[in-house]
Amino acid sequence: MTEKLWRDGIARYRTEIDEIDKRVVEVLASRFEVAKKVAALKQVWRKPVVQRDRAVQVERSYIAMGEQYQLSEQFMSRLYRLIHEETCRMEREMIQGECAGQEN
Repeated sequence: MTEKLWRDGIARYRTEIDEIDKRVVEVLASRFEVAKKVAALKQVWRKPVVQRDRAVQVERSYIAMGEQYQLSEQFMSRLYRLIHEETCRMEREMIQGECAGQEN
């Protein structure tokens, strides 16, 4: 294999990975937009940001989905927790921001 074949081959795969990564970020952004709507409902109904039963259910769902694609339970659990932490941060920020806006 020549160096040029290596560079051409790896470049093609890297371009493919970059395109997939872009779609992953777009899907995450969509998920967070829906989470903002959930936060608005939680605020109106005075519900806590974290609802433990739901969190456990969704984490289990992530793990089960990952199994279908041979992704490790540990990875899927870590991925879920990272997304969940960011969702909670955004929800708290939104709720606190709106509460602060109401005080003015």
